Amino acid sequence: MLRTKRLLDLLIKRLENNLAFSTNHTVSTSETKKTDPPSIDEMFLQIDIRVGRIIECWKHPESESLYCEKIDIGEGEPREIGSGLQKHVPLESMSGLVLVVANLKPRKLAGFLSNGMVLAVSQENKVDLLRPPQTAITGERIGIFGLKDPVQELILPTLNPKKKIMESCLPWLKTDSEGYACFGDKKLLTSQGPIVSPFKNSQIS
Repeated sequence: MLRTKRLLDLLIKRLENNLAFSTNHTVSTSETKKTDPPSIDEMFLQIDIRVGRIIECWKHPESESLYCEKIDIGEGEPREIGSGLQKHVPLESMSGLVLVVANLKPRKLAGFLSNGMVLAVSQENKVDLLRPPQTAITGERIGIFGLKDPVQELILPTLNPKKKIMESCLPWLKTDSEGYACFGDKKLLTSQGPIVSPFKNSQIS
């Protein structure tokens, strides 16, 4: 009788241990599957938008749609960047201050190695360069309203094309009803003020 009771107690204890393990394992698995979507600030901090100055621009010799530019973004040496703007923006307008996405992986466009992307605003069949304030500082990183102290660890030096981070962020880049350039509902900012386009409620890309 005593032996039977001991066996029964041992069996109950083993069942309790198995149940505890199963419960903990289930909770742990569900917790790993549950992830919060990134906030607007976290998404924006993954792309590195800089104030650039076009110092030279020419038509790609083998493409009717591409411009080739040399753009100073405060790195000492200008970057060479290709832009598919030849059919939309006249060559004489391809100068001055612009906004450049600076942490894209370099890629060849019609044989020209492009190291960045110039941002433009499009409205129906019209395209215009997205310009920072005339007093903006070359090389300055663009921020957004309310983001006073960017978490530098979230900045990716070079975006991984396989993760399609830029593709996920582009739909959030738009101008609002007053022409202010925004990421989501937050205005893009330089140290010299916001960025304004004549194109309202338009896509930035």
